[in-house]
This record gives sequence, C-alpha cells and structure tokens, in this order.
Amino acid sequence: MKALLTGITGNLGYELSLDLIQRGDTLIPCVRPGRTGILLSHPAEFERVVECDLIENDIDFSEDIDCIVHCAGVVQFREAENKNAEMMRRIVSLARKLSVPVHFISTAYVYRPSGKEGRFNNSYEQDKYNAEELLKEAGVPYSIFRPSVLTGHSRTGEIRNFSGFYLMAQAFLSAIHAARAKDQIVRFPRMPGVSNMLPVDQVAKSIGGYIHSGQLETLFATNPMPPNSEWILEETLNFFNARDGVKLMDSSFQDFGNVDLTEEETKLYRFSRHFSPYWSMEYDFPPSICRENLIDQDYIMRALTFFRDSENFHGQNH
Repeated sequence: MKALLTGITGNLGYELSLDLIQRGDTLIPCVRPGRTGILLSHPAEFERVVECDLIENDIDFSEDIDCIVHCAGVVQFREAENKNAEMMRRIVSLARKLSVPVHFISTAYVYRPSGKEGRFNNSYEQDKYNAEELLKEAGVPYSIFRPSVLTGHSRTGEIRNFSGFYLMAQAFLSAIHAARAKDQIVRFPRMPGVSNMLPVDQVAKSIGGYIHSGQLETLFATNPMPPNSEWILEETLNFFNARDGVKLMDSSFQDFGNVDLTEEETKLYRFSRHFSPYWSMEYDFPPSICRENLIDQDYIMRALTFFRDSENFHGQNH
C-alpha cells in the first residue's frame, strides 16, 4: 500500500507511520511548510515529502497512491474553530481527484448515545464532528477512527507532544507550587467517573491493521476498561510528592465554581473546565478495537517520568 499521510509530526500520526512502515507500506508525508526538518529524526527515510498548510491551501499532489491517511488536526479546544473541517474540505477534494479512499482520525468524543444528544463540550468536538460529516457527504470511500485521550508509549512513556492528561497534571502542579509559596493548599472537587486514556502506540497498532487491510468502517479506539479519574490524579500527585498540596472536596465540579476560591484555585478551576467532561463521562463508548487496559501504576510512572524529564516540564519551574 502507498499512502499520503498527514499529521506525521503529531502524536498518533508519528506512531501510525511507524506501524504502517513496519507492515511494509510506503508513506508520503504531508507536512506544513518549514516543518520538514522534523522528519530528520524519524527512523525511516522518505523519498518524497509534500509541503502544504492544509488550513490555508489545497494540496498540489497528483501521484498514484492507494489512499489518504488523514491524521493532521487542530486539537486545542479554544483554537479549533472550523480548522479541522477546512482541512477535510481539501482532503476530500484531493481524494475525489485521485479516486482514493480517506482514512480519517477523528475523536471518540463526537459520540453521543441515544438519549444524550445535545451540544458538544467544546469547539474541538464540534469541529471534528463537522469534518466527519463533510467526509461522509463527499462521495468518496472512507473509514473513521475515533480515539480517546492519548498518552505516552506503553513501554517507554514517550510522547512527542504533551496535551490532555499532561496539561491537567501541569496545571495542578503549577497551582500547588503557587499555593505553597503562600502556605496554602489547593482545594478541588472530587473527580467522579473514569479517564478514558490509553497509550498512543496501542491505538496506532490497532488502527494500523485496519488501514493496512483497507477496511472501511467507523471504529472506536478507546480504553475498554478505563481507570478511575481520581486514581489517576492520586498517582500523579504522589509521583511528584504533591499529594499533601491538594484537598479533594465533596462537591460537584459545577458547585465548586461557586465557592470563594483562592487565586490559584480560580486559575486551576477555569483551566480544568475544558477537561472536566473527560473525567466525568455519563456514558460508555461503543465496543473498542483496543482490547485491554494498559494504564496501570507502572505505566503511569513511565509516562510521568518522561514528562518530568522533558524540557516542557522544566520550563514551568515546578
């Protein structure tokens, strides 16, 4: 199989490229202008690289390929707007021209079970949903993969870009650091439910098999047995010796916002509003193509060790 791959500089795009290459597939990466240097650190050598900003421009590409694997995406909740949908417009235009299928990496959080229909939690979810609808209406063969929250490699804890889980960990540590300087602790509401997170390589391996075989379905890549959210928080705080800096309150997240909060608590609360739906889901996802939960205590230690040792972490002066 020969595929045009977008998003290779991202977390899942990178891992998926490794998986597909291992399966014997040939990839042509499509990256933003000025980003080709990042590929020098990739284990594979690419004979052809396409440069294009999919948000702004159409792809100038006419080679014979078997499919487009579209991993590129804007994942920031407040910056997504309609950028993922705009990228999809250009992807389906190219797919029509080349008469090839599209394999699209979306998000599990576009899912709304019967009886739970309603507004999305943020503009990112809405934008990904709109991108899916554009693909479905485009008249090209397609598959859609819906992963949940991605974390570091299952064996090494490594990840290319910190988002989701890591941003919340960083927000807690920043609040604790600031509060300790005032001899205070940080209060936070209890975290009901589960955190549907899973290692990025586990997702890549699961998705890669379906893409390699050319299957065209809509599939979920989620944790079949996700860990409790409060356990994740406890393990994270313990790792950083920060558990004594947080007091969990018997309050709903919404009610906690009405409490007289300190400056540090207010900042943490406002930031965490973007993530609260992901630790308090009121429903389960459909069956997943990922078969086991790899998020145990040893794994959390590996993921947080990599995070702690990164320049990103040390730049926050924790």
